Amino acid sequence: MKHLPENCSMYQAILCNISDSTVDTAISFYGKKYSFARVYRMIDVLADNLAAEFSVGKGDTVTLCMPNSPAALLCFYAANKLGAAVNLVHPFIPPEKLKESVERTSSKLVLVYDLYKCGKYDFGVPTLVSDSARYMAAPARAYYRLTKKRTAFGEGFEKYLKNRKNPHVSCAEFGENEAAVYLASGGTTGEPKIIVHNNRVFNVLCAKAEEFLSEPVENYSALYNVLPIFHGFGLCINMHMCMLMRRTNIMCIQFNAKRSAKQIVKEKANILTGVPTMFLKLLGEKSFTDADLSNIKDVYVGGDSVPQQLIEDFNAALERAGSSARMYVGYGLTETVTVCLVNTLAHHRENSIGYPLSNTYVKIVKEGKEQPAGEVGEIYLDTDQFMIGYLHEKYSPFEEIGGRKWLKTGDYGWLDEDGFLYFKQRIKNMIKVSGVPVYPSEIEETAREASGVRKVCAVGIPDAVKGQVVRLFVECREGTDRAACEKEIFDVCRRKLISYAVPKEIVFEDRLPVNLIGKIDRKALEERGAGQEKA
Repeated sequence: MKHLPENCSMYQAILCNISDSTVDTAISFYGKKYSFARVYRMIDVLADNLAAEFSVGKGDTVTLCMPNSPAALLCFYAANKLGAAVNLVHPFIPPEKLKESVERTSSKLVLVYDLYKCGKYDFGVPTLVSDSARYMAAPARAYYRLTKKRTAFGEGFEKYLKNRKNPHVSCAEFGENEAAVYLASGGTTGEPKIIVHNNRVFNVLCAKAEEFLSEPVENYSALYNVLPIFHGFGLCINMHMCMLMRRTNIMCIQFNAKRSAKQIVKEKANILTGVPTMFLKLLGEKSFTDADLSNIKDVYVGGDSVPQQLIEDFNAALERAGSSARMYVGYGLTETVTVCLVNTLAHHRENSIGYPLSNTYVKIVKEGKEQPAGEVGEIYLDTDQFMIGYLHEKYSPFEEIGGRKWLKTGDYGWLDEDGFLYFKQRIKNMIKVSGVPVYPSEIEETAREASGVRKVCAVGIPDAVKGQVVRLFVECREGTDRAACEKEIFDVCRRKLISYAVPKEIVFEDRLPVNLIGKIDRKALEERGAGQEKA
């Protein structure tokens, strides 16, 4: 592949076509396709109009409160061309919280989508509303407008994609320490923070594609994009890599297993990315498992705990459907954009969360000392994908050791002798029972061995004597006898876990809550547990 110019912006990078791809379609959105040439024209027209109408320029910030959609992509690169940072916010965030984010990042303009529940809320700056249906083919557009109720009202965004004003604004240059992207995160401490990234880290990670793809880049043509743009992986690998490599971005505004299965098969996606819940649901769709999946070449899954059984079941389904692809687990933080270690065809180890990508180094530290292979401690990273820092925060997760800059991840894990990393638990999620650390992921993995268990989540709840004890929330498979399942879970936990880690109680739920990107909502269950305990 071609090398990118040093310190070029993301807008400049996507014009380079570093893979020499001849794929014509940049975006496929519910039956409607947009060529790269058309997308570039729309980005340039939008940039000119944002500069003319709203004076967006170098050093400003634009906030996107958007799901995956062509409008989000167009606005992202238009702002980047103008030298503005883009603040990416979850599209389900309450309006009051969105206004806080707008103020905190000193945003000059806000873009929301038509289903954002804000009415005519005043964010204190000009607000544009995108009509998602405008980008769909006629049948999908009609269905969307028939079944979805518009909840955001204001000036339309799409008019700025035509009637060009102030034409041909020049492309801005960014400095190494100038913000290009703001991403919300819990940080390494679990407290809400806004992470600041420059352009370079996104370009650097995308240029590593040959390291993690199972086949030569030229064998790929399309990626199914369900991870949202406000998520580091969704933004960088799913959106920016597709633009940089000139591969088709099959956009999904909201995951629906039945609809997504049909899209993946019909549009011959080569790469799938997602969280465990998404893949579990796909396994339940015959339109997916009974289809020809030979076009799928790679599947990547992330999350605190990816069940080995899911990996085995999904790999078996792929093989039965004619695909040579395998599901690979990776690890990264928003502080490193996203993934910086990943299992690949070339470097794969069962139960590990990955092997370092180039220019990424890992060590395990406990009580200030580096640990040998096999010993558990905090994961430290050194990589060329580091954030600039946290916005308006004095706290830094970095530590200088031996002249090198290391990120203290706040995660526990261990390395094997070959350099593969194994995840133990996020430190902030660790439960201390009578002062003894126990790991929810270990409890959950053990409980899943009981027949009938579909999903589990272990949380710590207050205890007057022990400080904390373990409460295990369980979602069963259909038809499971809960009493028998409870006995089996207790039996296997008592056999395989230290006594401190055995759940004090098991709570069965019809459905465990999930957050907006499909992971089990551990925080909601922790809060529920704390609330019940107080009551």
